[in-house]
Amino acid sequence: MLKLVPARHFYQQLLHTVDFSFVRPLFAPFYSTGGRPSLDPVVFVKLLLVGHLENITSDRKLLELAQLHVGIRAFLGYDFAQPLPWHSTLSRTRQRLPVSVFEACFTHVVGLCIQQGLVSGHTQVMDSAYIKANASMSRLQPKRSGEASVPTPGNSQAPLVTASADRVKHIQRFHAAIRKAAPNKAGHLVSNLTHYSPADPEARVAFKPGKPRMLAYTASVSVDATRHVITHIHADLADWRDSRYLLAIVDATQQRLHQFGQVMTTVVADAGYSSGENYEHLEKRNLTGFIPAHGKYKAEHPGFTYDAAADHYTCRQGKRLTFDKQILDRQGNPKKRYWARAADCKHCPLAAECKGKKAREKRLHHTVYKVQYDRMLARLATRVGQRMRQLRASTVEPVLGSLITYFGLRHITKKGQAGAAKVLYAAAMAYNLKKCLRAGSCQPGGLGIALPAPAPFRWILLYFCNSHRSYTRHLGIVVVLLPTTPVLQLWYFAGMGRPLNGCFFARGIFRFPRRLFLCGGNFSVPASVFCPE
Repeated sequence: MLKLVPARHFYQQLLHTVDFSFVRPLFAPFYSTGGRPSLDPVVFVKLLLVGHLENITSDRKLLELAQLHVGIRAFLGYDFAQPLPWHSTLSRTRQRLPVSVFEACFTHVVGLCIQQGLVSGHTQVMDSAYIKANASMSRLQPKRSGEASVPTPGNSQAPLVTASADRVKHIQRFHAAIRKAAPNKAGHLVSNLTHYSPADPEARVAFKPGKPRMLAYTASVSVDATRHVITHIHADLADWRDSRYLLAIVDATQQRLHQFGQVMTTVVADAGYSSGENYEHLEKRNLTGFIPAHGKYKAEHPGFTYDAAADHYTCRQGKRLTFDKQILDRQGNPKKRYWARAADCKHCPLAAECKGKKAREKRLHHTVYKVQYDRMLARLATRVGQRMRQLRASTVEPVLGSLITYFGLRHITKKGQAGAAKVLYAAAMAYNLKKCLRAGSCQPGGLGIALPAPAPFRWILLYFCNSHRSYTRHLGIVVVLLPTTPVLQLWYFAGMGRPLNGCFFARGIFRFPRRLFLCGGNFSVPASVFCPE
């Protein structure tokens, strides 16, 4: 059968690049030595990879494709006459294996990428996305209240409401306000505090602005900034903020990279991961964070100047607001309270405008992590901080988009958080193996041509390249001006942006006095190529 499959077929290249024998020791503790032979663990892992590489979410559809695809049969090691496993065998094997086995396989694949030089380790970019669960919003059921100690026949399996009575009342008032504002609008109001899904009790109601609500899991991802290799992925509950998961993601990523001798120094994430506790713990771990502060944080109070050394505020009239005590706000966040003396505010001409009519003295509050917030904001205001913001958008967001669109994460067909984690690990393995395979192969047929340009034509060409960057990037044109000679060389790569003899093309061209700088990552040209006249 191997003679029918071309040597450059994707699955043949993957078979020759990766030694899948590493799977057997990981699965050995969960396989019996006697009895009826079970599904080969190597075949099981290969089938999972094929499902995500082919963007298939159904085990039944996956086996139907493998039954007809000669390349997949050869990749699995099955001949034409050999029957493939049943789809139920694949599903049951996935259910019975623990999440730790899938995580160990993913860690091994990350190690392969590190051996290929695709992971630098120092900068990790983190983000998350909602992945639709295998449950319906129309089937949500109310939870049992704490007062109903004896379950009724209709809700005998329903979990108890774990939220406090005040929190439940707040949700009820909020729903009542919505019904009053739109009494004729169809639908019923639900909350994770009061409702659950009988089909998948661990799925949570999640939504994004402008999109309908859905039952989902949170896919938390950590991506290396060098070649966009996934270094960590995990399935979390979708009813918590991203900031609660940051430290767990950082610790898991740091531990995995440490196994292969990599050191993480920089963490980049969006504002959803911001909190004073996260800033403080990142500094304790000697990690440099680039995480914008949440929109509710105010760096300063208008009309008041803060003295960090003396820990007090000074108003416009020169009066001090000294530290009183540490309190908790309604959300349970610790804050420091500062207030002025009542005698100072009594005769102040700005008292009514400053403190109001009923208050005796002016009071100010700020978070106990103000120092960490200010350091983070100062770091983000630098050129490096601005570059890190751009890096986050161009690194982790395309990875999440690719996983959802092309690697079978449109929705998760498995039930429970453990089932979702297994699917995420398999999808990340497929993504990283594709990265590893592309890095090891070179597209043939690339051509580089050096054309010396006459002096009058030089500046016209420079103007064209700088004003039509998208056009030059599409054609693969790179202009090089050697500092030792006035000769301008035009490089046209027929590879259309593909690797040429280990070289990668520039992503932009910027002109400075007497020289052109090539802007882009990993751009290099062999020294023998530069042969000016």
